Amino acid sequence: MAVVLGISPSHDASACVFHGETLLAAISEERLSRIKGDGFKFPQLAIDAVLNMAGMTRRDVDHVAMIYAWLPERYVRRPLWRKEIERRISRSLQRWLLRRESRSHTHLEQILRHIRDRAPHTRFDDYFRRDLFLAGEGFRPDAQPHFIDHHLTHAVTAAFYSGYPESAVVTMDGQGDLNVHHTSNVFRSGELRRLHFSDTPGASPGLFYGAITQLLGFQELRHEGKVLGLAAAGSPALLADALRKAMRLTPDGRRLDCEFVSLPFPQPRRKEFLASQINGHRREDVAAAAQIVFEDAIVTLTRNFLHESGMRRLALNGGVFANVKLNQRLAALPEVDGLFVFPGMSDTGNSVGAALAVLDRIEPGFLKRGSHPLRDLYLGPASTEAEIRAALDDRGLVYERLDEAVLVERAAAAVHAGRVIGWFQGRMEFGPRALGNRSIVARATDAGINASLNKRLERTEFMPFAPSALDEYADDLFEDVPKSRHAAEFMTVC
Repeated sequence: MAVVLGISPSHDASACVFHGETLLAAISEERLSRIKGDGFKFPQLAIDAVLNMAGMTRRDVDHVAMIYAWLPERYVRRPLWRKEIERRISRSLQRWLLRRESRSHTHLEQILRHIRDRAPHTRFDDYFRRDLFLAGEGFRPDAQPHFIDHHLTHAVTAAFYSGYPESAVVTMDGQGDLNVHHTSNVFRSGELRRLHFSDTPGASPGLFYGAITQLLGFQELRHEGKVLGLAAAGSPALLADALRKAMRLTPDGRRLDCEFVSLPFPQPRRKEFLASQINGHRREDVAAAAQIVFEDAIVTLTRNFLHESGMRRLALNGGVFANVKLNQRLAALPEVDGLFVFPGMSDTGNSVGAALAVLDRIEPGFLKRGSHPLRDLYLGPASTEAEIRAALDDRGLVYERLDEAVLVERAAAAVHAGRVIGWFQGRMEFGPRALGNRSIVARATDAGINASLNKRLERTEFMPFAPSALDEYADDLFEDVPKSRHAAEFMTVC
């Protein structure tokens, strides 16, 4: 069985390792570097961590699966046009570039655009220093590197782990390769077929939401969840109609569009327009308007595609679908019998998708053997008892070792009494959600717990927490559970 290492050197960089068809380990670079959203680089820490968890080294890897993102500069041949520019600049600047080269990374989008626009008869491999890459990164000379399209990795992961034999697969984010920010696909009989896509500059749903995030004073690519939290406290009535100019559908209802796509620099123009429209409005109302415009466009596009494809199950992936309120509206559509969202929906999940796409290349019929419903995401590192004791001793903390039954009883009594528990067990979760192995546990029936926890954790005061319940009580406590039960297990839908 082949060993496939998946790498996402993008925003939320990550790595994973498969042995045959089994995903053994996966982790984001940020979990190891302790830098939130660590990315736009080769995730060296994550690569070594997943291989170590699998009991392997880089010499054991047969295939390296990557998305077209960022590579160390030394592994990329520069297109001739870039060499000509460098030839004309001053020698002092050339020397500075040479000193910097060992530390810098090349955005592979530059190469893809060059091939598309200027050298359509060349291949990406003409610019990739394969042997130097394998030697420089410590892989065997006979290991096979593969580069996979960004949105294909999103789509194949959603389709494969949904467990659906056939589905409509929709991906959306800020931007993938060659400006693609949305795809609509059909997964049937083990084949994934892309029918529609949006690549219009200025029409990206992820960049729309990111612009609103930044204009409200938050950090783009990090605090979009704060906009969602704010939206619950606002009214969209005053701004929604105006903001629809910045996010809407093409007349055929199959792709994303906006008012500014025909103008030079459409994304900055759209952001300027948004700034002009929201000026003077409450941030809660801005967030509510942006959320409803965002939802309406995506729900309508998805509904149209369901009608066209005849599918009744929906598999979703890409950073846009971190928005759990949007996912709730999609699940509620009468055309939907089941909804699944891959839980590593940001670029962190692209390492898994790249590996799956390579498995389908090297093992004919891999996808035809059927999708596999995702069982759990406990794919990160675990700690031994000795490591836990050492960490507690290092902090000077007082601790006590309990039998499991006593531990559970004491923890439950503490939660019931209004205490807050830090729960640490087993392997770390992969992706952005805490799913019981690295979780804060508190009493959901305490009306003041939200404000109390946010204050103690120094979080923004309006941010929500997710209640958890035993599966057997879900239908008694929540509405519309059956269609999105699988997604709800991973905290990807309201």
